[in-house]
Amino acid sequence: MKKSFLGVCVVALMLAFVACKDAKKAEAVVEETVVEAVDPAKVEPAVEAVKVAPADALKAFKEYAKSYGEAYNNIAKDPQKFSQLATQLQTQSAEIEKYKADFTPAQLKEYERALKIIIDANTGGTKK
Repeated sequence: MKKSFLGVCVVALMLAFVACKDAKKAEAVVEETVVEAVDPAKVEPAVEAVKVAPADALKAFKEYAKSYGEAYNNIAKDPQKFSQLATQLQTQSAEIEKYKADFTPAQLKEYERALKIIIDANTGGTKK
């Protein structure tokens, strides 16, 4: 019994050694590849995220909330549309939260009305 266990361990150790040896060979081949020098003057700067004005972000969120409420009211006719809008809810909410601190009191009220539409739809109410 001990001899068979010892034999299995030796085979496993040999396989691990061979696999490690092959991995090192692959690393050596990768290291030998020539890396092309990049001219810093030709590199284009990464495109930064476009900052949207809080009013524009609020307008987009209100439109999303309106379509969310309408899709909920018509869920029997087009369940796929509601499902599609429901999958976007988390990203839309996260996006508007970025701008919420910059809202004026009037914009905050508009935001709360739009959010109420979404909350009512999620709790089973009817939206208008």
